[in-house]
Amino acid sequence: MKYLGLAGLLVLAVSGCSSTTQEDNYLDASFQLCNTEVKVFSTSDDGKVRIVCADGSKFAMDNAKTLDTMQDLNASYCSGGGLGQFNESSRYYMFKCKSGSMISINKKD
Repeated sequence: MKYLGLAGLLVLAVSGCSSTTQEDNYLDASFQLCNTEVKVFSTSDDGKVRIVCADGSKFAMDNAKTLDTMQDLNASYCSGGGLGQFNESSRYYMFKCKSGSMISINKKD
């Protein structure tokens, strides 16, 4: 019984020290998009996210929702190999996988 109490305290102590911030999540997503080292990562006060990959790929997006979309597109269409280019218009996502595939898809309403 004494050991269960100690184990519970240890779990609480570890979980309290290792809280993940939103910026940590963005940085992790950036690494997935780059599929290489993230050279520059920044978020501004107005929510814009900017990423520069070690291989020179650059991404700028208005908000984290676009970052989530890019992550989904990378996983679904680029097999997680990373994006080399990404453009968003009012109706389409146009992107190039690092493998060389150029893809344009309609946005879902």
